Amino acid sequence: MGSADIIIGIANVVAQLAVAGVAVWAVLASLHANSKQIASSEIQLSRQIEESRRLATEERQHQDRPIIAPKKEISHTTVTSISRETWQPNKSLYTPDHAINWAWEDSIRIFLHNMGNGPAFNLHAVLYGPQASSHSQFVSWDNGPVEAKSPLDIDLVHSTEFRLLHDESVDEKHPLYDRTPDPSAHSDEFQIACLTLTYHDLFGRKYVSIYHYTLQYQWIHVATSEISGGGSFDLKELNDRKKQGLKLSASHS
Repeated sequence: MGSADIIIGIANVVAQLAVAGVAVWAVLASLHANSKQIASSEIQLSRQIEESRRLATEERQHQDRPIIAPKKEISHTTVTSISRETWQPNKSLYTPDHAINWAWEDSIRIFLHNMGNGPAFNLHAVLYGPQASSHSQFVSWDNGPVEAKSPLDIDLVHSTEFRLLHDESVDEKHPLYDRTPDPSAHSDEFQIACLTLTYHDLFGRKYVSIYHYTLQYQWIHVATSEISGGGSFDLKELNDRKKQGLKLSASHS
């Protein structure tokens, strides 16, 4: 066998090895691509499962959310004496023009009902009116739990610990009491007070419900929503922060 034949044989072997190498590389590349595709599919499937779980949890939370609403007119449990001259109570929760007597020194009672399908916890309430002082408003803290579809009667009182002003808000949309002149001020739907309620659900989410109380002693729904943004504070948390802020200001002055 001549040298030419040897060279040709070597060239053939090298060519075969090259072809085999290309084939092996193609197989490895295909396996790598398939592996990446499988990994990508697994990640996508995992994300889909996680999204499905999230949506299912949100749906359950939405179905099990509480919705607190007032019913009946505001009353009191105080025993009042009757004047022998007028045969009228010596003191009354309501004024002759049907407004609330904000100087009423005793507790008032508001009848609530949980219209939702889930229990409510940490129920706080503020009945705010046109009086300038926050101490003239009626408040009630830490009520509940309230079972689903169940009533709850709460007593509200004046509190020197209450610090929130009429233009402050839980949901950053509705003030505790809107003092803007109302063109319907003489109508039966004119608000003589505003009731703000905050409460928690079973999952720890916080809600606010707002109602206007009218001259006809009826309740008008204003808003109900989950508390979000601005720190997501309920009424008591907002009031505690306000008290803490005032204390800090006083200590620095």
